[in-house]
Amino acid sequence: MNITMSLLVVVLGLFLVIGVHEAGHAIAASFFKVNIKTISIGFGKALIKWKGKSGCQWQWALWPLGGYVKLLNTRIEPVSSDLHKFAFDKKPVWVRCIILLSGALANILLAWLVLIFMHMVGHQRLTPVIGSVKAPSIAYSAGLIKGDQIISIEGVKVELWREVGMQFIMAVGKDNVIVVVRNGLNKPHNVSLDLKNFHLGNRKESLLLKFGINPDLNKKNKVKVLGQPLADAAKQAFLQILSLGTFFLVIIKNLVTGVIPFSLLLGPLGIFNEIIASFKQGLAVFLYFIANFSISVALINLFPIPVLDGGSIVFALIEKIRRRPVSIAMEVLIHQLMFIVFCLVLVQLLLNDLHH
Repeated sequence: MNITMSLLVVVLGLFLVIGVHEAGHAIAASFFKVNIKTISIGFGKALIKWKGKSGCQWQWALWPLGGYVKLLNTRIEPVSSDLHKFAFDKKPVWVRCIILLSGALANILLAWLVLIFMHMVGHQRLTPVIGSVKAPSIAYSAGLIKGDQIISIEGVKVELWREVGMQFIMAVGKDNVIVVVRNGLNKPHNVSLDLKNFHLGNRKESLLLKFGINPDLNKKNKVKVLGQPLADAAKQAFLQILSLGTFFLVIIKNLVTGVIPFSLLLGPLGIFNEIIASFKQGLAVFLYFIANFSISVALINLFPIPVLDGGSIVFALIEKIRRRPVSIAMEVLIHQLMFIVFCLVLVQLLLNDLHH
């Protein structure tokens, strides 16, 4: 894939996930008659911008690692009294909370629709069959051998290597992880993995190889999954969203507790690379990645941290309880401090990408 095509794929991925998130805010704001000043994909200097008929400015900014919808707000700029009814901060708290939640809801809806489409058109999947086991390793100690097909981990059925990796990450720190495998004789049996003292380390080696597992990528293990009726596809997509949501929450918990090192997180360059890599592997893989990315963006934005939607919801709820808003000076100070923290985190994420 040439550079131009790669760039277009990255733009498509970001537009789908971040654009839909900001569109969710904008649609809700428009519904409640709040004036929209700017809709931006990315932060910093605007590289491309244009104005719509309503006067709203659309733009693609220098750092496309998020976005924002700038609404008319009397706490940010002088607004004539006749326009107060169109200002975000003059709306009831419940209206503001709906507008703030709409971005995450749009991301969840996108993930659901994308997964429904994937299940309706059908796709190919690679059955998780072990190609070889490295010795010594956790997998070798547990008795896993070449040809074993992984059926379930901790009672959760797995059909893809990605699902195997997700379940292994969620099980890190446990000392008796039950894995059901089917051997060459087609007989299922249980093995127990000790992950209590397992450390994920860095990104130089794939997760499965860290466990000692080398996947069998032979074409004979590829299975054609036929398209499903709409109702079945919708149900399957819904269950996958619940699974992905649970996975990301466990990841966040493990990051906070130190089980997963911060150095493993993808930075912007890593995300761009994953978008391109998933596109190269076919439509189904690309759609599944977009669903993953969209769910993660939804959950991250709901964190009760200033500069995120969740933080703004907290400010709105505090106003409801105190019956008066937090002072502008205090809110500005908190946002400035969090912006500094955001910049530091971004630098670290970029370093993560460059080191790996």
